Amino acid sequence: MKNPPVVEEIAVRYQDLDPYGHVNNALHLAYFEAARLAYWELLARNLGLGPLEAGDIPGMRYVIAEATVRYRAPIFFGDALYGAASIRTVTNRSFTMDYELRAGESYEAARTAAEGTSVQVFYDLETHEVRPRPEWFLAGVAAIEGRTEESLTSPPTQAG
Repeated sequence: MKNPPVVEEIAVRYQDLDPYGHVNNALHLAYFEAARLAYWELLARNLGLGPLEAGDIPGMRYVIAEATVRYRAPIFFGDALYGAASIRTVTNRSFTMDYELRAGESYEAARTAAEGTSVQVFYDLETHEVRPRPEWFLAGVAAIEGRTEESLTSPPTQAG
């Protein structure tokens, strides 16, 4: 991921290891979550929306509709691990995030250990229904990503 807006250092804990001595594959989604929470903290801070409530920005709840992980290299105990997060696209009712985990001395110099995506759907916890995105969401994300609102809402083009 080139120039992600959020890079979070993530501690690799001994309990994260599997019998082979590397991080168990189930933990990669939790590491993506740490990067996603760092993104939310930045978005909430930039918009003056206060501290997160149970991991969400006040007034904006979502559920994960889909998540993918592509494993590139093992992560070991003692590795310096960095999780990056970026929002690729935004629709009226959902958004797609990209993630990258890198292990090494710095994010820039590290090797890619995993890449992934998740699709989040805006959700009303009281009615248990999908809801439209908050009015402020698109502009706030565009500012963090350094992109136009239009580029976030347009489907990406395929390179030929």
